[in-house]
Amino acid sequence: MWKQVIRDTVDGVPIDRTAGNLELHHETVFNMRHKILYCLEQEEIRNPTRLVGVCEADETYLLDSYKGKKLAPDIGRKPRKHGAVATKPGLSKEYVCVCAGVERDGRAISLAVNRSTASKEDIDQVFGDRVSNKTVVLSDGAKGYGILEKDGKCTVLNAKASDDSFFNINTVNGYHSFIKDRNRNAHGVATKYLNRYNALFSKVYRTTKAVVDDIYELLCDRDDRNSTILESQTRNLLQI
Repeated sequence: MWKQVIRDTVDGVPIDRTAGNLELHHETVFNMRHKILYCLEQEEIRNPTRLVGVCEADETYLLDSYKGKKLAPDIGRKPRKHGAVATKPGLSKEYVCVCAGVERDGRAISLAVNRSTASKEDIDQVFGDRVSNKTVVLSDGAKGYGILEKDGKCTVLNAKASDDSFFNINTVNGYHSFIKDRNRNAHGVATKYLNRYNALFSKVYRTTKAVVDDIYELLCDRDDRNSTILESQTRNLLQI
């Protein structure tokens, strides 16, 4: 049963459909799924994904979401229905910034860091411990990525500097589309859980069927790990 919930989580199957197929209550599957997400998030914190070789980095933006919660009076906007758009045109504080990096031939990482645009400190928070002098980062030319070259940490190249196909960031844009498709299929992910889902997206993007077994083994590894329902729903929640 756990493997089926993991499989459905990896495939982006809605919780209600999983609950119906397994004849379980919605809340039971919700708790199981968030134990899975929490486990993946904690593993990423303990062992950050290392990006090597040629990597692409860029930001994407998702509307904030208070799904499953009543809006507090100080939020500054009215509740939105599924599929609604931001109240203001262009980029505003209604959007959460997700920094993403993808190896050309391998792993991916994404992390929500701020509302609106990412600062150089945000970029360093996401990539600083995940790159090395063996990493070449292709970016869209945003000045904030220059912080990654400090002290020879890695090499940063401007993706707009040439028409050569090497200098494009189509791979990370494809990862952005993957994230947005998953978010759309879920009718929005609650912002407080967004980095839990980012850990999942990073794990399953361009992966093989073996990922279900990998996640199951990770859940079964109880060495110095705690994943109670209370912890999976309260610890390290994103508050931006």
